[in-house]
Amino acid sequence: MPDIDRTVDINVNADRGMVTAEIPLTGHASEHWRELFGKLAGHGMQGSRAEAEKREDRTWVIWLSPARLDFHPEPTLDAASALITQVNGVEQEWQSGAAQIEAAVRSWWARRQG
Repeated sequence: MPDIDRTVDINVNADRGMVTAEIPLTGHASEHWRELFGKLAGHGMQGSRAEAEKREDRTWVIWLSPARLDFHPEPTLDAASALITQVNGVEQEWQSGAAQIEAAVRSWWARRQG
C-alpha cells in the first residue's frame, strides 16, 4: 500500500495565486486506490484540493491551495496524510472482499465441473 516517502523531497511551487505541494509516495497505488483517494479528498480538504497522480517513477499526492496570508496548511496536510492511511484501509478491505468472492466463484465452478 502507498505511504508518504520520507526519503524523497517534496516539490512546492507558488504560481498565479495557488500553492502546489507534490508529496511523493512509496508502494503501489492502483487505479482504484487513486480514484478512491480523489473521491475522499473531495469531501474535506477545506478549500484545498488533493489528488493522487501516477507518474513514470511513482505516485504523487498533489495538493493545491489558494495562497492566502490567513491560511495555515499544516492541518490540511495532516488531513491529506491521514487520508492516505484511510484509503489504504478501504483498499485492503476491498481486496479482501474481492478475494473472498473470487474463491466462492471458483468453488461454485469446481462443483459444476465435477
